[in-house]
Amino acid sequence: MLPQVPRSRMYVAAAVAAVVLVSVAVVLIVRNPSGPANAGSDSTVAAAPSSTATPSEKESTSSSDSADDEGESSEGNRALGLKSVATTSPGVTARLARIDSVQATASLPGEIGGPALAITVKVKNQTGKKLDLALGVVNAYYGPERTPAVSVASDGEVPFPASVADGESAKGVYVFQIPEQARPVRVELDLGNGADVVVFKGRPQR
Repeated sequence: MLPQVPRSRMYVAAAVAAVVLVSVAVVLIVRNPSGPANAGSDSTVAAAPSSTATPSEKESTSSSDSADDEGESSEGNRALGLKSVATTSPGVTARLARIDSVQATASLPGEIGGPALAITVKVKNQTGKKLDLALGVVNAYYGPERTPAVSVASDGEVPFPASVADGESAKGVYVFQIPEQARPVRVELDLGNGADVVVFKGRPQR
């Protein structure tokens, strides 16, 4: 007949066994890297995007207001007075011989009648040879915004001759529709063949 174990000892033994089981379970959970205890510490957290731009971003997104540097002419040449004498190339000089106020009559498509300027351009050749003027071009602009003046070729315009002999001068008359109140006036002369573009600028007397 087996000896009878007191109930108090049985309770103690059961409690010890429960503590051992709990300890073993805790050790297993701690050692398991995929367990819930390590899920937060081992996971990678993406950094939140910063709302502050880096210096390079600030430079690339900043708008640069490049001021329109209005030189004396669009080609970079210094503008001369309306009464000046300009050298377009060695041995070749040009000037505005006359600027007359006229009332132009338009007769060709695109022309505009009304107040206009008849600009007489005189070119002198001292190159030692004949000077080709077939490619000569005269343009005019008016006002602070350099509005292109419309040519009224059908009313009094006399283009340059095809050429001018050495030692001689040649004239051309060019008519442009320009409002009476428009100031200042710019006249650009390009004789072609590599000559410099000459710019005359001023307020003509009407």
